[in-house]
Amino acid sequence: MKWFDNKPALKLLCIALSCVAVSLQAASLEKSAALDRIVSADGSLTEIVYALGQESRLVGVDTTSGYPLVAKKLPQIGYKRNISAEGVLSLSPQILIVTADSGPDKILQQIEAAGVVVKRYSANPSLDVVREKILGVAKLLAVEEQGVNLWKKVQSQVLQARSKLKHISHPAKIMFVLSAKSGSPLISGTGTMADAIIKLAGGMNAAQGFSGYKPMSIESIIAAAPDAILMMSRSGNHSGAADILLQAGFKVTPAAANKRLIVMDGMLLLGFGPRIGEAVERLITEFYPHLSVDDSELNAFSVNSND
Repeated sequence: MKWFDNKPALKLLCIALSCVAVSLQAASLEKSAALDRIVSADGSLTEIVYALGQESRLVGVDTTSGYPLVAKKLPQIGYKRNISAEGVLSLSPQILIVTADSGPDKILQQIEAAGVVVKRYSANPSLDVVREKILGVAKLLAVEEQGVNLWKKVQSQVLQARSKLKHISHPAKIMFVLSAKSGSPLISGTGTMADAIIKLAGGMNAAQGFSGYKPMSIESIIAAAPDAILMMSRSGNHSGAADILLQAGFKVTPAAANKRLIVMDGMLLLGFGPRIGEAVERLITEFYPHLSVDDSELNAFSVNSND
């Protein structure tokens, strides 16, 4: 009986039992079609739920869930990386769906400890992950057939758009600018969602030699010589997109000379969700405005292509 006087050991036992209970609950939920109270902490996951026709099950979303517009009418739980535990729990959800970059982890653990299952999906920017998210959410909601059909549609859109790239001999050099308002442009290097979508659309990231997002000097911007500048659209123009081609460094690039500024909705551009085919199609058109492709070639392009 003295063992129970060992408070640290008792605490560990409680934690272990809690983890087992949550795991059993998760396993039970994933085998059930009765999930009717779901909170989403990622815009791409929210889009997938809507694309699967299961939006009636959503009871709350994060602030990145802006598409479709009707999603904004749902109760908000805060920004995906700064989730409010109180906001989530107040909605009495059965499950919270998140991506690996949602958090903070401490808050997710609190939500799990309160009995809510937290289902995590990868946040890596790749087509494989788009597939995993679509099929994973479909399985969770017990609508696997709809998930397979949705993925086939998305895959077909991407492959059809990318089929145009066989006509390109030299990739366009694209510079993604996260923000230029502060006077120190924040540029995407490698290993980012921006870098991944640029490459997927047949472009080349003009910013080389570093990973992540970093400030770039005027001299480095000039030396990178981007053919086009890519930015996200934001309310209030907080990104500085309106006059970026007139700013120091940018104004002497090929992008400025040819007035090549591409501005796109952030979730469409970087969300890596079910609209990725639309994003790739639009970017290819913007990267290569003079591209001409015979429609018959596109129609004959197989969705089973390994290109």
